[in-house]
Amino acid sequence: MAAKPSLRLLALCELCWLEGHTNWEPESMDESGHILMKLVGVDTPEVTNFGVVDMCCMCGSITICGIYQMMDPNKVYFLDENEESLERFEFDIGILDED
Repeated sequence: MAAKPSLRLLALCELCWLEGHTNWEPESMDESGHILMKLVGVDTPEVTNFGVVDMCCMCGSITICGIYQMMDPNKVYFLDENEESLERFEFDIGILDED
C-alpha cells in the first residue's frame, strides 16, 4: 500500500504566494495581437503569522510576510537548511550568517 502524502504548514514568500493565488482576466488586445490581462483579485491566505522570520519552501528566500499554506513536503524545494534540500538551486547560505 502506498503511503499517503502528509500535509504540513509551510512558509511561502510574497512572490511565491502571488504566483499561485492571483486571478487574471483578459482585458483587451494590443496592436500585435497579444492578449492583455488585468488583475481581478488575490486570494487571502488562511494562515498567517506576521513578523516571523522563515524560509520560503518554494524559492528559499527569507520572508517575514507570515504566509503559511498546507503543502506536501515532497513537492517543495526548500524544507530545511541542510545540504540535501539546497542542492536544487544555487543559494548562498552565507547570507544568513550575522556579521
